[in-house]
Amino acid sequence: MKLVKDPVHGYITISDEERKLVDSAAVQRLRRISQLPLVYLVYPGARHSRFDHSLGCMHLAGEFADHLNLDTHERNLLRASALLHDIGHTPFSHLFEQLLMEKGLSHEDMSIKIVQEDDEIASALEAMGLDVKEVVDVLRGRSRLSGLVSGPLDVDRLDFLLRDAYFTGATYGVVDVRRIIRLTRLLEDGPAVDSRGIGVVEELAIARYHSFINIYFHHAARAAQHLLLRAAKMLEDELDYSTMTVQEYLQHDDYTTWCLIRSREKSRPYIKMLEKRILPKRVFEQKFLGENGPRINYSDISLLERLIAEEAGTEPMKIYVDYSYAPPLTKYGPGEVRIHPPPDTDSWIIQQLSKPLKLVRVYVEREAAELDRVRKAAEKIIDSETV
Repeated sequence: MKLVKDPVHGYITISDEERKLVDSAAVQRLRRISQLPLVYLVYPGARHSRFDHSLGCMHLAGEFADHLNLDTHERNLLRASALLHDIGHTPFSHLFEQLLMEKGLSHEDMSIKIVQEDDEIASALEAMGLDVKEVVDVLRGRSRLSGLVSGPLDVDRLDFLLRDAYFTGATYGVVDVRRIIRLTRLLEDGPAVDSRGIGVVEELAIARYHSFINIYFHHAARAAQHLLLRAAKMLEDELDYSTMTVQEYLQHDDYTTWCLIRSREKSRPYIKMLEKRILPKRVFEQKFLGENGPRINYSDISLLERLIAEEAGTEPMKIYVDYSYAPPLTKYGPGEVRIHPPPDTDSWIIQQLSKPLKLVRVYVEREAAELDRVRKAAEKIIDSETV
């Protein structure tokens, strides 16, 4: 048994069989993928990695397994699935996942592909008495354990809220995780929270909302991320993750990608701006909670940038349109937060904060002389084209 000291959960234990999985190249790669890309430009301590988060998820999965009295096989399956759930992330996590999503893929798709095709992962799972198909079924939502890995109150969400709050120093994400674990029941069709836990579920919904507003969607962090994303799109032939083999994909991480972008003449200026923290200036913002407001596809962004630039009489490359979207508390809507037995009255807090959150922003390069014209153009174009 190996002990790992974690600042969020204390000591994390890893069995000898699990260590082979943790030490695999695909899992170790997560050390070099940031959990919150470029958020350190706003919160200097936010330099933690997907590896830290994945270990934390495995640890919480073990706590769930112990509380639910799972047998050894299901316990191993739940912990392994939690460790591997983010193994398919692109460099810079969700930021560059957009490059995958434009091709109809997601990091979840890549996680499953890696688990299915990486021999080292398969061998490590076999040593734990697990089959690849079992893990894939959990990751695809086909197991009664799936809701503990990907659901409204899963180990992923419980860990990232605590971890991101710790490393940013922004305490919005502090949640009583152990109460949620101890009040969770595992029904035949998945997990549910005892009705005594409504208060802590409300606490989580509030923490999630404030974390999105103040950390994940912070205007300066998003400005920095758009600079890096713009640079990456200039190298779309070299960074076409959707066409890569598993082994090619696993060769890419934050470090290799940053160096690649910095080495190319056409994309280097964006890295230089990030190195000096010269970020685009926000000139327009609209926020919507619920189904109101626009739903902007990734393919619409460049069109909106061109329309705003044309209206303002400036160059499209100076304009950055940001559409930040936080899905409902679950992927399927408020009803997916299962309380058992059902309460007599619904929670107003859970109902309201289960709604999707949308932010539309327009930025312009800071030295541009047309700030006011861009703001007016954004107001006109965004209202007419998307609402």
